[in-house]
Amino acid sequence: SSLVDETIIYGRDDDKEIIFNWLICEPENDKPLSIIFAVGMGGIGKTMLAQHLYNDPRMEGLFDNKAWVCIPNELDVFKVTRAILEAITGSTNDGRDIKMLQVELKEKLFRTKFLLVLDDAWNENHMQWEALQTPFIYGARGSKILVTMCSMKVSSTMQANNIHHLEQLQDDHCWQLFSRHAFQDENPQTNHKFKEIGTKIVEKCTGFPLALKTIGCLLYTKSSILEWESILTSEIWDLPKEDSDIILALRLSYHHLPSHLKRCLTYCSIILKGFPFAKNHLCLLWMAEIVLQCPQQSKCVVKVGEQYFNDLLSRSFFQQSRELKDHFIMHDLLND
Repeated sequence: SSLVDETIIYGRDDDKEIIFNWLICEPENDKPLSIIFAVGMGGIGKTMLAQHLYNDPRMEGLFDNKAWVCIPNELDVFKVTRAILEAITGSTNDGRDIKMLQVELKEKLFRTKFLLVLDDAWNENHMQWEALQTPFIYGARGSKILVTMCSMKVSSTMQANNIHHLEQLQDDHCWQLFSRHAFQDENPQTNHKFKEIGTKIVEKCTGFPLALKTIGCLLYTKSSILEWESILTSEIWDLPKEDSDIILALRLSYHHLPSHLKRCLTYCSIILKGFPFAKNHLCLLWMAEIVLQCPQQSKCVVKVGEQYFNDLLSRSFFQQSRELKDHFIMHDLLND
């Protein structure tokens, strides 16, 4: 939902200002509508950033209409159109015809400046996104759509005006987020041993906000040093399922992959944590192990490998290495 469940957002001030400025600026071209994307791996904090932007007091009075809609895993144009219409009108709609719904939505948006947030978009079908966008073009100049998603392919499908990639949190922000949930109102300085173990756990989360929050909440319920040490030495799959949103977020990202990419990604489990790898090297390994499928016989297998690599990169499974140019890394939790 659009409601903010965290009053403080750590380490996203710069990200927030960049997107906020895009949201309030007038379009440079003749198109009245601008589409903005916040992209990053599952659990990196896209939704929370969008929530803080949506509820920012500076947004007051800038838009005639505001609406927030969470996109279902399988994009249904009819259901999403009705959800957007209901979010704008604030009332339920019993419409059964997509044409009537779109006409009504067009009338509500006609010559009004609106902000629409489409949260958690997965579908990459160009035709469906095109059909969904039809009523939006009737809004006033300066209307904006903010989309959060893991896949860069959606941005090309929806013809994005601006794209912002969310990176992992910096070390100091990691500790602030973790300690807020692990210690809450208590001072971590009171027990040096807890803080020492907590620091090591934060390092294992490598800037992943969902992991920091989830494990922090879990540790708040653990009162002994032994329990904290047990969490430190455990792997991600050892965490109690009822206490872990991390596995769910990463599994969802994996679930949405087509089968040929699942095979390529699974192969990457042999890569050591933090090890930077080159695109051509990984593609050659895929080729050698016959991981690549090439349904079009005329297509060069090297080109197929490059396409699959770029697909996984666009879906945030790989990230550019900060230390080595032209090299990539996988997040440690994805490796787990």
